[in-house]
Amino acid sequence: MFYELKNLKKAYDGRTVLDLKTLALEKGKVFGLLGPNGSGKTTLLKILAFLSAPTSGEFWFEKEKIDFTGGKLIGLRRKVVLVQQQPILFTTTVSNNVEFPLMIRKKAKAKRDRDIGELLDLVGMRAFRHARAHKLSGGETQRVAIARALACFPEVILLDEPTANVDVGNQMTIERIIHEINRTKGITVIFTTHNLMQASKL
Repeated sequence: MFYELKNLKKAYDGRTVLDLKTLALEKGKVFGLLGPNGSGKTTLLKILAFLSAPTSGEFWFEKEKIDFTGGKLIGLRRKVVLVQQQPILFTTTVSNNVEFPLMIRKKAKAKRDRDIGELLDLVGMRAFRHARAHKLSGGETQRVAIARALACFPEVILLDEPTANVDVGNQMTIERIIHEINRTKGITVIFTTHNLMQASKL
């Protein structure tokens, strides 16, 4: 099992915001997490991304029990990337946004250029390569944020309400992207949504 959680709780100031008896997620699948606002979906994604420690409970990733106080979190965070509901892009070009994770990983310039082109093709944003990122629509911003996340070459991509603030056209495109990420790259995709039909379809 890829992720396995048991008796997991998260509390803030004594108020429990997440209470899971058990959750098991297989590698290489697409998972939709459904629930109303305030049900703990975003909190769960932050825990799955190793960005927030649970208050109590047991957490396994790739059959290894995770200690959130230990020194292995940096390595784990390289395997998982979270795209927020309202992602923030750098106020530069679309290409530079996608290039940033590649530069951090010291990829050669020619390799970076190829990867940027391929990732922008995947999200249907190659025509916007030299556009200013801060002038994009909500749906376009979400697609560039997904491309930037994929430039980290993660094993898992977590998407928090990826179609909540986009028009119908971009919603359909993002659904296609989720399918393609999983089908062509084998990346495990976990996304939150209010939309039962969308979750069922994906």
